Amino acid sequence: MSETEDLSNTEDLRPETIKAKVPDLGENFKKGVFLIAMLLLLVATFQLYFSISRVIDMWFEYQYIPIFTAAYNFIVLLVSLYIIRLYIIKR
Repeated sequence: MSETEDLSNTEDLRPETIKAKVPDLGENFKKGVFLIAMLLLLVATFQLYFSISRVIDMWFEYQYIPIFTAAYNFIVLLVSLYIIRLYIIKR
């Protein structure tokens, strides 16, 4: 009985099994860089969105601001839906 237990334990300690269990440092680094890049992209996207809103407020007369703001928000909505659609179709 103890021999079969010893054999099962030695099978788990093969070099191939140990390599598969150890996380790859390079892969973790790539994931970390990707996560940081996505966070920076998110911050830059929000800043761009609000900056364009301020530009609309400065460049256009006050009576036309709601029209241009609505058009801008509609374009942002369409682009966002298109990107989400591409993501869903890709999966």
